[in-house]
Amino acid sequence: MSLVAAVLGANGYGGAGLIRRLRRHPGVDRLRLGSRSYAGRPLSDAWPHLAGLDDAAFLTPDDALDGADVAFLATPHGATAPWVRAARAAGVRVIDLSADSRLDADTYRAWYGEHPHPGDLADARYGLVEPHRDELPGAPIVAAPGCNATAASLALFPYASAGLLSADTVPVCTVLAGTSGAGRATAPGLHFAEMAENARPYKVAGGHRHLAEIEATLGRAAAQGRALRTHVPYRPLPVSFAPHLVPMVRGILASCTFRPEGGHDEASLLDAMRSCFEHDPMVHVQDELPDVKAVTGSDRAVATVRFDARTGLATAFVVIDNLGKGAAGQAVQGFNLAFGFPETTSLEMEGRWP
Repeated sequence: MSLVAAVLGANGYGGAGLIRRLRRHPGVDRLRLGSRSYAGRPLSDAWPHLAGLDDAAFLTPDDALDGADVAFLATPHGATAPWVRAARAAGVRVIDLSADSRLDADTYRAWYGEHPHPGDLADARYGLVEPHRDELPGAPIVAAPGCNATAASLALFPYASAGLLSADTVPVCTVLAGTSGAGRATAPGLHFAEMAENARPYKVAGGHRHLAEIEATLGRAAAQGRALRTHVPYRPLPVSFAPHLVPMVRGILASCTFRPEGGHDEASLLDAMRSCFEHDPMVHVQDELPDVKAVTGSDRAVATVRFDARTGLATAFVVIDNLGKGAAGQAVQGFNLAFGFPETTSLEMEGRWP
């Protein structure tokens, strides 16, 4: 198979990660890169690291979409749904990195406002690959998850799907995230002078939009087990979610505390996590506590769990690169499954160390 792939929003951080992976993908014959602000300018104007390596120029989004077989949409929430509609009308399959294809219409309305094209959501499959892999082959729309949602959902999914999350205790997820998760646009709170040697919580007490995805994934897992179906009815599983910005460029550490049902100890909880992910090449479960730096630049998640016998509480830990497994890497992973390529094709297995 030899495909023409369009990337809309190719001047953003998600777009850069897609370019990096798709340039070397054996199933992608040509890339068409769309950007309103960079249209007509060389790729190196936005991405100096590609100077001398790629002489392509940015196109307008409309021109990039013309003649494509698949469109990767790394465009803003709310503005992406019309591009999904345009792509599908042209017979182009979609990998959507925004939130516009992730939630049902009612949930989307509660967190983002009225959905522009709610009828298109029936064709979307949620692209958190590990629990949804069976429904991704052939999917017309793959909805790549949010970065925080990916880390927190992977941490608790083994226990929700096995019925081990106590109904009496709400799981508490603390997420430490690098500043690149806010995107490329500048904002005062993201300036070097304000983030260096600093850390701050943001959008806590149910204020972060990724919470809707986490609660949906865990609610489906509690009802369906390990192989999730996007449009099967479910009840969201409540989670307390507290994200924090920390002074690193990229990376996420999710620490999710819960009370396990039954007489479990650390060894049995670790066995449950290993069993859950044993066939998933992009999730590594280990005995040791994970380092964010170990996954920087990679598309893998690294996970483990600890149990505190004094309190009866367990904490599951997951680290990812928010721009890799949390964005472009997971989007390409979902693309591989949707189009029948080997799952790890063109993905980054190794992190960057030091």
